[in-house]
Amino acid sequence: MVLLPTRLAMLQPPRGYLTLAWLGLVANILIVPFTLGVILLDPTWRGVHIAVGSSAVLPTAAVGLVGAIALLRWRAWGQIVAIVGLSMSLAVALPYGIVRLALLPEGRPLTAIAAALLWTVNIAALVFWCRPSIRRYLT
Repeated sequence: MVLLPTRLAMLQPPRGYLTLAWLGLVANILIVPFTLGVILLDPTWRGVHIAVGSSAVLPTAAVGLVGAIALLRWRAWGQIVAIVGLSMSLAVALPYGIVRLALLPEGRPLTAIAAALLWTVNIAALVFWCRPSIRRYLT
């Protein structure tokens, strides 16, 4: 049986699909010890880090973990969960970065670079998972 080019394209995931799904899985697994490290190693805002970590970062990581696993198992709903997880991540990182930049003068250049990098990566991943070709591929 000869596969037509469109049929063959439907069998292969869109470029970057597996790479970003695996990166999402690894990143969401690593964010838990990273959050714990920030809480324990940075005494400046320990109370804030505990509150933000437990109420925002850990639930975001859980949603992202479920989304990444669903995408790796080729579930169509995984795209929606990944979009929700990335949106939650952006909703947490954006105000936290701005407030930290405004209130803490020490380490401001490093914070600015890290925050801008995190925001850019988040937006790029969000744009990737919102593409209609992902939905067409998964259905």
